[in-house]
Amino acid sequence: MASKKDIKRFAPLLAVCLMAGTVFAKNRRTVTLAYPASVNGTPIAAGVYDMSWVSHSPEATVTFNKGKNVIATAQGKWMDRSVKYDRDSVMYTTSPDGSRAISEIRFAGMTQVLVFGEPSSAPQSRMAPRRTPGRNDG
Repeated sequence: MASKKDIKRFAPLLAVCLMAGTVFAKNRRTVTLAYPASVNGTPIAAGVYDMSWVSHSPEATVTFNKGKNVIATAQGKWMDRSVKYDRDSVMYTTSPDGSRAISEIRFAGMTQVLVFGEPSSAPQSRMAPRRTPGRNDG
Protein backbone atom coordinates (compact mmCIF):
# COMPACT_ATOMS: atom_id res chain seq x y z
CA MET A 1 0.00 0.00 0.00
CA ALA A 2 1.28 3.48 -0.84
CA SER A 3 2.35 5.65 2.04
CA LYS A 4 1.61 9.37 2.37
CA LYS A 5 5.26 10.02 1.57
CA ASP A 6 4.95 8.13 -1.75
CA ILE A 7 1.76 9.98 -2.65
CA LYS A 8 3.38 13.37 -1.95
CA ARG A 9 6.38 12.39 -4.04
CA PHE A 10 4.35 11.33 -7.10
CA ALA A 11 1.59 13.97 -6.91
CA PRO A 12 3.57 16.61 -8.87
CA LEU A 13 4.38 14.06 -11.59
CA LEU A 14 0.73 13.07 -11.84
CA ALA A 15 -0.31 16.74 -12.07
CA VAL A 16 2.16 17.36 -14.91
CA CYS A 17 0.90 14.30 -16.80
CA LEU A 18 -2.72 15.39 -16.44
CA MET A 19 -1.92 18.93 -17.63
CA ALA A 20 0.03 17.59 -20.60
CA GLY A 21 -2.95 15.47 -21.62
CA THR A 22 -5.19 18.54 -21.50
CA VAL A 23 -2.76 20.58 -23.60
CA PHE A 24 -2.50 17.89 -26.27
CA ALA A 25 -6.27 17.39 -26.36
CA LYS A 26 -6.72 21.02 -27.37
CA ASN A 27 -4.46 20.54 -30.39
CA ARG A 28 -6.62 17.98 -32.13
CA ARG A 29 -10.06 17.80 -33.68
CA THR A 30 -12.10 15.43 -35.79
CA VAL A 31 -12.87 17.00 -39.17
CA THR A 32 -15.17 15.85 -41.94
CA LEU A 33 -14.20 16.53 -45.53
CA ALA A 34 -17.37 16.66 -47.61
CA TYR A 35 -15.37 16.46 -50.85
CA PRO A 36 -12.10 14.97 -52.06
CA ALA A 37 -9.61 17.81 -51.81
CA SER A 38 -5.95 18.61 -51.49
CA VAL A 39 -4.09 20.38 -48.74
CA ASN A 40 -0.94 22.16 -49.90
CA GLY A 41 -0.86 19.82 -52.92
CA THR A 42 -1.45 16.52 -51.10
CA PRO A 43 -4.71 14.80 -52.14
CA ILE A 44 -7.12 13.66 -49.42
CA ALA A 45 -10.29 11.63 -50.04
CA ALA A 46 -13.63 12.75 -48.63
CA GLY A 47 -14.22 11.33 -45.15
CA VAL A 48 -13.68 11.77 -41.44
CA TYR A 49 -10.16 12.46 -40.19
CA ASP A 50 -8.40 13.02 -36.91
CA MET A 51 -6.51 16.28 -37.32
CA SER A 52 -3.74 17.39 -34.99
CA TRP A 53 -1.32 20.28 -35.07
CA VAL A 54 1.84 21.58 -33.49
CA SER A 55 1.88 25.37 -33.32
CA HIS A 56 5.02 27.36 -34.06
CA SER A 57 3.26 30.75 -33.58
CA PRO A 58 1.74 31.69 -35.98
CA GLU A 59 2.73 28.74 -38.19
CA ALA A 60 1.47 25.23 -37.51
CA THR A 61 2.35 21.76 -38.73
CA VAL A 62 -0.97 20.00 -39.33
CA THR A 63 -1.42 16.23 -39.66
CA PHE A 64 -4.49 14.43 -41.00
CA ASN A 65 -4.82 10.83 -39.74
CA LYS A 66 -7.19 8.00 -40.60
CA GLY A 67 -6.85 5.57 -37.72
CA LYS A 68 -3.12 5.14 -37.16
CA ASN A 69 -2.23 6.09 -40.75
CA VAL A 70 -0.92 9.56 -41.56
CA ILE A 71 -2.76 10.69 -44.70
CA ALA A 72 -1.24 14.15 -45.09
CA THR A 73 0.98 16.63 -43.30
CA ALA A 74 0.83 20.29 -44.25
CA GLN A 75 2.07 23.67 -43.10
CA GLY A 76 -0.66 26.08 -42.06
CA LYS A 77 -0.85 29.47 -40.44
CA TRP A 78 -3.06 30.67 -37.59
CA MET A 79 -5.01 33.82 -38.43
CA ASP A 80 -7.55 35.79 -36.41
CA ARG A 81 -10.96 36.37 -37.99
CA SER A 82 -12.41 38.47 -35.11
CA VAL A 83 -15.57 36.36 -35.04
CA LYS A 84 -16.20 33.29 -32.88
CA TYR A 85 -17.46 30.40 -35.01
CA ASP A 86 -20.36 28.27 -33.79
CA ARG A 87 -19.27 25.05 -35.53
CA ASP A 88 -16.24 23.42 -37.09
CA SER A 89 -16.12 23.90 -40.85
CA VAL A 90 -13.76 23.26 -43.73
CA MET A 91 -13.44 25.96 -46.39
CA TYR A 92 -12.53 25.00 -49.95
CA THR A 93 -11.22 26.81 -52.99
CA THR A 94 -12.46 25.37 -56.30
CA SER A 95 -10.10 25.38 -59.30
CA PRO A 96 -11.34 25.87 -62.90
CA ASP A 97 -10.96 22.10 -63.46
CA GLY A 98 -13.38 21.44 -60.56
CA SER A 99 -10.80 20.15 -58.10
CA ARG A 100 -10.94 21.47 -54.56
CA ALA A 101 -8.23 22.57 -52.16
CA ILE A 102 -8.64 23.09 -48.43
CA SER A 103 -8.01 26.78 -47.85
CA GLU A 104 -9.08 27.18 -44.24
CA ILE A 105 -10.38 25.23 -41.26
CA ARG A 106 -12.58 26.98 -38.71
CA PHE A 107 -13.16 25.68 -35.20
CA ALA A 108 -16.24 26.01 -33.01
CA GLY A 109 -15.70 28.43 -30.14
CA MET A 110 -12.54 29.95 -31.62
CA THR A 111 -11.78 33.17 -33.48
CA GLN A 112 -8.55 31.80 -34.94
CA VAL A 113 -8.55 29.70 -38.11
CA LEU A 114 -5.93 27.50 -39.74
CA VAL A 115 -5.16 28.81 -43.24
CA PHE A 116 -3.41 26.73 -45.91
CA GLY A 117 -1.68 28.07 -49.01
CA GLU A 118 -1.48 31.85 -49.37
CA PRO A 119 -2.98 33.45 -46.26
CA SER A 120 -5.41 36.31 -46.79
CA SER A 121 -7.28 38.66 -44.52
CA ALA A 122 -10.64 37.24 -45.66
CA PRO A 123 -11.35 33.80 -47.11
CA GLN A 124 -12.07 33.65 -50.83
CA SER A 125 -13.45 30.15 -50.62
CA ARG A 126 -16.70 28.28 -50.29
CA MET A 127 -17.85 26.13 -47.44
CA ALA A 128 -19.46 22.74 -47.98
CA PRO A 129 -23.19 23.45 -48.35
CA ARG A 130 -25.44 22.93 -45.38
CA ARG A 131 -28.60 21.12 -46.43
CA THR A 132 -31.91 22.57 -45.25
CA PRO A 133 -34.91 20.21 -45.47
CA GLY A 134 -37.61 21.47 -47.83
CA ARG A 135 -35.36 24.04 -49.47
CA ASN A 136 -34.61 23.81 -53.18
CA ASP A 137 -31.24 25.39 -54.04
CA GLY A 138 -31.25 24.51 -57.64
